[in-house]
Amino acid sequence: MNFFADLSIVVAVAAVVGLVFSRWNLPLTVGYILAGMIVGPHLGVSWIHDPGNIKMLSDLGVMFLMFSIGLGFSFRKVRQMGGTVVFPAVWDVAFMVIGGFCVGKMLGWGALESFLLGLILCDSSTSIAAKTLESLGWLGRRFADNTFAIALIEDVLAILLIAVLNGVAGGLGGEGVGWGALMLDIAKQLGVLALFLIGVTVLGILLAPKLMNYVTGRFGDEIVLMAALGICCGVSCFAQNGLGLSLVVGAFLAGAIIAEARSRRRIERVVRPVTDLFAAVFFVSVGLQVEPLALWQNLGVIVFITLAMIVLKLVNNTLACLLVGEAPRDAFKVGLGMGQVAEFSFIIAGIAMAGGMSERPLYQIAIGVALLCTATNPYLLRASDRLYALLGRAFPGRLHDLLHWYRRWIAALATRQGEGGQSALAHLRGHVVILGLQLAMLLIVFAVFYLVATIPTVANFLGGLDGLVPYLPLGGLACAAAALLLCAPAIWAAGHTWGEIVRHAADEPFKGEVHGLNRVRSFIKTCLKLAGWMLLAIYVAVLCAGFVRSAWLLAPLILAVGFYIVRFGGRFREQYKTSHEILKDAFDVSALPPEEPVTLSALAVHTETVTLPRDAAVDGQTLGEIDLRKRTGAAVISLSSRRLGTNVSPGRDTRLAAGDTLILVGSDAELEAALALLTQQGTRP
Repeated sequence: MNFFADLSIVVAVAAVVGLVFSRWNLPLTVGYILAGMIVGPHLGVSWIHDPGNIKMLSDLGVMFLMFSIGLGFSFRKVRQMGGTVVFPAVWDVAFMVIGGFCVGKMLGWGALESFLLGLILCDSSTSIAAKTLESLGWLGRRFADNTFAIALIEDVLAILLIAVLNGVAGGLGGEGVGWGALMLDIAKQLGVLALFLIGVTVLGILLAPKLMNYVTGRFGDEIVLMAALGICCGVSCFAQNGLGLSLVVGAFLAGAIIAEARSRRRIERVVRPVTDLFAAVFFVSVGLQVEPLALWQNLGVIVFITLAMIVLKLVNNTLACLLVGEAPRDAFKVGLGMGQVAEFSFIIAGIAMAGGMSERPLYQIAIGVALLCTATNPYLLRASDRLYALLGRAFPGRLHDLLHWYRRWIAALATRQGEGGQSALAHLRGHVVILGLQLAMLLIVFAVFYLVATIPTVANFLGGLDGLVPYLPLGGLACAAAALLLCAPAIWAAGHTWGEIVRHAADEPFKGEVHGLNRVRSFIKTCLKLAGWMLLAIYVAVLCAGFVRSAWLLAPLILAVGFYIVRFGGRFREQYKTSHEILKDAFDVSALPPEEPVTLSALAVHTETVTLPRDAAVDGQTLGEIDLRKRTGAAVISLSSRRLGTNVSPGRDTRLAAGDTLILVGSDAELEAALALLTQQGTRP
């Protein structure tokens, strides 16, 4: 009885506060948290009868919240978008963990608390970003699509972090737990998580979409809702009770596999009311645990962390988007749009507090940071153009020229045809994926050796070897040497793949062009190859440090293995060719099944403004002679010049001149191709 009374109170208060916040166009997430504070026990009068109901409401809310996020996720879309959003997401999560750690150390926190702060700040909220961009009327713009996609990938990474953190919370919080045992717990948790993700994803994609397509084709909305929620609850229960993983992982994965069904849009429409209701319940349950006194006592810390987080998010995401070839203005807006923390920060803080990992009120600090950055984020986005103009005047003109040249280089990579008819950028991305797999293979082999070395019989044998020569860990050296010899082909392959990446990046965009930069480019290529091998050696040394901690012993061992790799490089080359073809075929996305038709508003069509440079090859040609639409797919919708003024929808006989400003429309790939064609210098295209 108390549960239904508490649920009624939560929903009623959330509805009232939601109406007020919607009327004034304020973030609903903040309103729901405030609703929880109103009915919670920390303002003098508690409207909740049973505190145990708070945990139950929170679990229900987070399960359906993650399920709704999973429905918006698509494995196909991630593979199609590729590094444009995946790289900035991984970059941002990695550097925000490091940045959050540094912020914690600046506040005088311990190493573990600082690391937890980095985890709390690493993810940006998908729902808050989407609602903010929608309220500003910016949905559908290029930077808005990138912001939403990057935040979604960060959600996936945060879910993986939560799963690992939840599994080792007891080990992290316990006393007298060594780093060896802790690393073993993390390795076991990662192994269980990997098996669960692979197994459920493969089986789910084979079965769940077919089941949901059958249900949606033959039954009404009620049965569709029950089938979708049944899959969600079943996978979540198996993850939590069967494998000891987080409820979050199962709910998200259930939504992701259902999203592969052709009838996904109908499923989203049917499930949306339930997921919206329990998402609101989750945020209200977060507010129930807010202690206003703790927020006031830590106000200075909250403000400092919020400011640091906004600056770090802005710098991280702007730089990452610039590296993948985005326009500076769009990259800057993505950085501002990512300046808020996600719902996962509450979950991570809750796990940390429940596991006794920190004596500080991390949960209250996380809520305070979330409230403050959610309230300020819309105003920063509204002022993004003025802020960009202000910062743009502070940077020298040569920096703008360098960014323009870099975008041309990325566009040339995307348009120039390489081996097999694919673009140079597609080849480059394929090599990057394969390099990541090769580095992951090294990690897996060393992890297996480490786990085998912890078996009592093997550990006793290795301990006996250590005692043969004083001050010389023969057992650890033997394990490290065996692992290195086994990984020698993979190490050679990783170095070779890096060389291919450098070659494609430096040579493909400039094939056929004659200029005085060839020697400079050759020098840069050599330096990059040497730097790649040095970083690979450092990576291998870090992996070997689990067996041998002395750098004086590791250096000769790695050099000896290096000579072995050079000596037998010819044999490794044949193995590499075979394995490379297998991996290339496995990650070929050309055979992906088509998605169901989408409406025009969902298409990735954007506009791009380009000014013809002084020595452009198209100077003096007409639009008909260039035939831009046929060659690139992009269309010219407006032309502005001093000679002709502004010409909307110019004809094929319109002649171009240096300094003319064109507004183009098309997809991302079409705009990149058109940009490369119009800004090409030298001979006419």
